[in-house]
Amino acid sequence: MTRLLALVWPELRQPDADTQPFDGMLDALDDLSPRVEAIDTGVALVDITGLEPMWGPERRIAARAVMLARAVTPLRTRCGIGDNRWLAILAARLARFERPDAPAALHALSREELRDLPLSLLPADAATRQRLALFGLTTMGQLAGLPRSAVGAQFGAAGERLQALARGHDTRPIVPRRRPERVEARDTFETPLDGIGSATLTVRRLAAELCDRLRARHLAPGRAVLSLRFEDAPALRVAQPFPQPALEPDWIARLLLSRVEASARARAGMLSQRHVELPDANQDDLRQRLRPLRGARATSNRGKSEASDASDRSETPHPSPKVATIDIWQEPTPEPRVASVHLAFDRLADPSTSQLPAFEARAGRWEELRWSLERIRHRFGEGRLWRATTERPLAALPEHRSRLVDIGP
Repeated sequence: MTRLLALVWPELRQPDADTQPFDGMLDALDDLSPRVEAIDTGVALVDITGLEPMWGPERRIAARAVMLARAVTPLRTRCGIGDNRWLAILAARLARFERPDAPAALHALSREELRDLPLSLLPADAATRQRLALFGLTTMGQLAGLPRSAVGAQFGAAGERLQALARGHDTRPIVPRRRPERVEARDTFETPLDGIGSATLTVRRLAAELCDRLRARHLAPGRAVLSLRFEDAPALRVAQPFPQPALEPDWIARLLLSRVEASARARAGMLSQRHVELPDANQDDLRQRLRPLRGARATSNRGKSEASDASDRSETPHPSPKVATIDIWQEPTPEPRVASVHLAFDRLADPSTSQLPAFEARAGRWEELRWSLERIRHRFGEGRLWRATTERPLAALPEHRSRLVDIGP
């Protein structure tokens, strides 16, 4: 016999409630039963059939569900147990807290208890409720005792469905939710690390922890997302998708760190040059102006300006001013200090294959081959992979017909 547990969090049902913890509460319930359905925000349905030998009586199972949910956020819970969806959800609605500070309330509902309950508990619209009242029907037992053909003739298919609920019958199965395909880990440093390179060990450790967690569930990530929060610079986020699931933490960490370093270099710009034009400047004036600028280099086009003035004096009524150009090269900016590291794996799937069959004739196989070569390049370093390209197929000497090209990123 099927037994379902309905959990209702009234605080999450409020219009202005913060519903962000709800997903975490559903994830926690997955540790109790593999069949959990989110009916609505703040309402969950758990299949507890056959869990008594493992967790004990139904009351203890409900208490464990409340404990798992309260570990995420301490909210009051209404619990209902029944043989189907309708009975379990209705039981949760009827559950009453024994005291004002009670963390949970539990009620188990059977079909026999439905007879004395009012028809207002049925999910009917206002017009149907009014028509039921006109016929003098006020309890579920009265509606359940009528012939099905008579109810169908008066109220149609909707009336027959309401009568089935009044009798305690509900054939709708539970639709288990899929566990969110995302795992994540974070590490925060009280004393920020000096530079991105100092976070290498942390990224590798987080990648190993997440891979161990997924390996126990027989899953592997299809994408890795690394986010670095800096003390004195904007946060940096890189995402690395994989052509197929992979469980190699060291390789994943190397890929992410290489992309982070490339993005950081592109953002910072190790050297920058500025051109400044100073009219009517001589060499002494340039030296005085460059003295406060550390690492600056200046060039002057004074002679060129004088020559152009002499050649164009007959055509130009006013000679152009003497101009000096200063090229200022700034020193590289220091690397930002890392305050926290956040690593997430998503697009989880079953790692059924361990080797990419690269040399198989199939559409799209070159992308997998490119990915395999990139993994080898990141493992053994730069300048280790080369490919031959034919440039002069008709050349007399064989060494002139093709050349080797480095396989870059």
